[in-house]
Amino acid sequence: MKSLTDGRSTRWQEHRGSRRRELLRTVRHVVDERGDDLSMEQISEFSGTTKAVLYRYFTDRAGLQEAMGDWAMQVIANSLDEASTTVADSDDARPVDRRDTLEAMIRAFVGLAAGAPNVYRFCDQAVGRFDPGEQGGFFSEVADLLAERLDLDVTDSRFDGDDGRLWAAGAIGFVRAATETWLKSPGSPDAFAASVSTWLWASLPPEAGAALPAP
Repeated sequence: MKSLTDGRSTRWQEHRGSRRRELLRTVRHVVDERGDDLSMEQISEFSGTTKAVLYRYFTDRAGLQEAMGDWAMQVIANSLDEASTTVADSDDARPVDRRDTLEAMIRAFVGLAAGAPNVYRFCDQAVGRFDPGEQGGFFSEVADLLAERLDLDVTDSRFDGDDGRLWAAGAIGFVRAATETWLKSPGSPDAFAASVSTWLWASLPPEAGAALPAP
């Protein structure tokens, strides 16, 4: 009897997860087409889904924004993994260095903002304040991912204590502000991402033992 109950529970969880992903995909399309300032009532109307269903799966608008942020984080993480694979599999294969990682993350971030600006801003609204201690906030998670992929932890000789995490938080704040300004009159996403990554790379402290640039 227990195995039968467990099987039903598993199928129900799989169904619920599938339905939630389907709803989130629909809401993304609605936000992308209609704008980032839609109310739950408007999202319900334009998606053809009752508010009761939306609240059942996402609790409220903040929960929906958090779910959208989780999706965006996965997009960025997947882009980083793809960039690492591309470098490793290319004709001039070489180890992926930190500069590659930084530029890949910025390209993924800018690509998301340029490709779906309303969806990007919908995620952003949930974390209009940047609290490095906040758990689950979109930009806080992006900063964590950046610090992790660049190995900006206590073992990095360029940083003391939590300074690496502070740099990552400041870097994401810079990227966020620059991206918002760029979106008002966007040019080439690749050129913009390359410029931002160059500026941020220059802001990193030199490696231990490296010569400082001339004043």
